[in-house]
Parts: sequence; structure tokens; C-alpha cells
Amino acid sequence: QASKQHQLKRYHSQNYVNGSRCDLTGRARETEVRFLCEEGAGDYIARVDEPQSCSYILTVHTTRICHHPFLRPPAGAAPQPILCQPALSPAQYVEYVRAQVSDTKRKVEEISEELKTLDTRLWSERDAKTPAQPAEGAPVARGDAAPGDKPDPAKEATFWERVREVTGQAGGQEDSAAVSPRRGGYARKKIHFKVIRSPGDLLQFIEELKESTKKAKEKASEEEEEEEQEVAAKASPDPPNPEEPPAGERERPEEEEE
Repeated sequence: QASKQHQLKRYHSQNYVNGSRCDLTGRARETEVRFLCEEGAGDYIARVDEPQSCSYILTVHTTRICHHPFLRPPAGAAPQPILCQPALSPAQYVEYVRAQVSDTKRKVEEISEELKTLDTRLWSERDAKTPAQPAEGAPVARGDAAPGDKPDPAKEATFWERVREVTGQAGGQEDSAAVSPRRGGYARKKIHFKVIRSPGDLLQFIEELKESTKKAKEKASEEEEEEEQEVAAKASPDPPNPEEPPAGERERPEEEEE
């Protein structure tokens, strides 16, 4: 009965009671003696514990109970060798890496195509929302501003002033039927306007402004040369033909028109 009771604890227990009186509790002292199997050693007291006052536990190691199967200590588990092998051979690993790289490239190309399609669709929708042709005499459209951009008033004033100079509306002449006072009675002036829908159109318009300024400077230099020639001709003894006006005067209407 004792062996079956303690077969999981692997020791045999004996209880001793009716010992000397304990001064702390006033009860008789008691002791539990536990016999543990230890092969290859003699009989000796391994340890003494006192879990409660005047209640002791003696642990005795002995070889006299090792023949009992329930009291024999469990056999120690022999360590098993661990063999580690790579999951892939070197050639398989290289093939795996190549497959990963190609898959990544394919995904990047797919994302790029999606972005291009989305960009094209956005530009087409933006062009569809922009009016096809403004009315004659309408101000130049500067294109769609990017969301969150704040226009600079000084830059806008300079921009529109330059546009008025190019279109012949400088100095507050905004009427499309305005007539130049120097040309007295000429036909109505043609106002050229340009629709700007993208930054590229704006850059092209700026280049055109630069070209027109350059041409104006060249005309001014030619006019100065002609004036110098006219002064030299007046200073010469042979007067010019009165029926034929000087070259500078012949080209003044064209310059005014320009």
C-alpha cells in the first residue's frame, strides 16, 4: 500500500509521532522519514527540513529499496543527436534568389504601368474640364493651378502687364477696337491671345516673349543706324531725292505696327 501511494513521488515514507513536547505549539513532535533510492552509495541522511514548528522531514538515501520497480528512479533520457541540413542546395538557393528578383521587377513594372495609366486619365479629365476656346478679347488663361498653390500678386501683376504689352493693350487699352493715335484711322487692331494649359505652354510663351523683345532691340539698333546714315546724308553736299522718303521713314509704319 505504501509503494502504490508513493509510486509517483519515487520514495518510501514512514511517520514517527508522540515525540517530546514542543514549547512553541504545546503538541508532541513528529517526523516523516523518506527513503530514496541511490545506487552505488551507502545509507545516510541527505537533509533535514522543518516545514512547520516541531514537524520534521528526514530524507535518507539508501540502496536497500532500489530493487523495487516503483521506487527505482527513472532512467535518464539519453541525448539525441541533432543533424542540421540546409533546406536548399546552393544551386536551388541561387535559383530562388533569381525568382525573387524577377518577381520584384515584375511588380515594379506593374505599378509603373498603373501609375502611367492613372496619370494619363487625370490629364485627360483635366483637359476635358478646360474650355476649348475662350471668347475673343478674353484674358490669357494661365492653366490649372496645382492644389495648395497660392498665387503671388506681384508676379501675377507683372505677368498680365507683360501680356498687355505683347497684345497691344499696355496703358489700359483693353478695348479690342482701340485705334493707335499715331496711326490715325487704321483698321481695328488684332489682339492675339494664347491659351495656357500646362507649364510647358507657359515656358513656350515666355520664350516667345523673349524672342519678341530680342527682335525689338534689333529693330531699335537698325533704326539708330538708319538715323546715323540720314544725318550723314544731310551733312553730305548732295541732298536726298525729295520725292523718295528716307529708308528710316519708310519703315516707321511697320515698326509702329510691330
